[in-house]
Amino acid sequence: MNKMFFTKSSFASIFKRYACYLLVLIALIMSITPSVNAADKAKTNSPYIFVSGYCGWGQYDKMNDFMSYWGMRNGDLIEHLNAQGFDCYAASVDPVGSAWDRACELYAQLTGTVVDYGFVHSTVYNHPRFGTDYSSNPLITGWGANKKVNLIGHSFGGATIRLLSALLANGAQDEVDGTDGAVSGLFTGGKTDWINSITALSSPHNGATILDLPAKLLALLTNDGGKVVGTINDGPIGLINYFKSVFKVFNNGMGKDTGAYDLSLDGAAGLNEKIPTFSSIYYFSLPADSSSPARLSNNRFPNARLTDFAFWPSGLVIGIKRGVSTGGIVYGKSWLNNDGVTNTISCLAPKDAPQKAFDKNNVTPGIWQVMPTLQGDHLAITGGLIREVDVKAFYVDHMNLINSL
Repeated sequence: MNKMFFTKSSFASIFKRYACYLLVLIALIMSITPSVNAADKAKTNSPYIFVSGYCGWGQYDKMNDFMSYWGMRNGDLIEHLNAQGFDCYAASVDPVGSAWDRACELYAQLTGTVVDYGFVHSTVYNHPRFGTDYSSNPLITGWGANKKVNLIGHSFGGATIRLLSALLANGAQDEVDGTDGAVSGLFTGGKTDWINSITALSSPHNGATILDLPAKLLALLTNDGGKVVGTINDGPIGLINYFKSVFKVFNNGMGKDTGAYDLSLDGAAGLNEKIPTFSSIYYFSLPADSSSPARLSNNRFPNARLTDFAFWPSGLVIGIKRGVSTGGIVYGKSWLNNDGVTNTISCLAPKDAPQKAFDKNNVTPGIWQVMPTLQGDHLAITGGLIREVDVKAFYVDHMNLINSL
């Protein structure tokens, strides 16, 4: 019986053969990897721009160092999503400003320009035409038809990004006609294809009934010194800067160029008349509800398990409030469901805009995809103000969906 032994030379020959196989395999893997990465990069070429709601803040604000608006009690959401491979940014817009002013600020941050509120607009509403210069610190670079953005707005951020889409597409002819000199690119129109998708989270597209009483009180305030626009970051303490920015509301009052007015039933109706739904943009809305039916009436009360106690008073008012707005909008029983701040029905889609129930296998541009109602309060989808809510998986799933469209 012959026995086979490996000689030194035969072992070396076998080793070289398998080493060659291994090198070929590594070369094949390396040749495939760039293609995969390139495909992923092309697939995620549209950055995600997060826009806060009324009284909110973003990454340009020192308040964000104290607590990130996006994530809140659940931790920094933007940081988490970027770590997952998404390209995400949190815009900073006037916390109590109008949708118009906020849209102008958002445009400047995305284009790396000086905020231009428009000559005509700023003259009519008595505030400076120009604001912060973002030329040396833009939110992103290269924004345009070849690098669209996905806009995600919470609460009043929804109206902000919808108005931005309308101005990008249609411009503002009164600004073009009434301005002697250079006009902001935001007002010249023709940029519909700069936006890939719009996602509105707990956004009262048709107004919020809770603003009826504050609106009447704010209307009594006088604006003697001119309207103050923009955010304030003139001190080292973010929390103090934040309150200074928010307390501008007492100077600016309840005129038609304020966020408080735009969030009212009448103000929202006026915005909706100016903002169409575009066939090239994907639209998503997420309503929320943290109310429960009252046992002995047709009203709704805050659900203690779902609602941070900070929203109990406002949730109670919304849950019993019925009436008619000055614009003739009747709000009855169907408007009682709420998330402690916004009426759930108002967050489905803008009035008369096309809408359908969300189906991840059938997402159509130009139609609001209404996602299942979130069982939580107004800040649950941002991570929770007092009670932590884990929202990271929702955003990852939603952004993966958008990337697949």
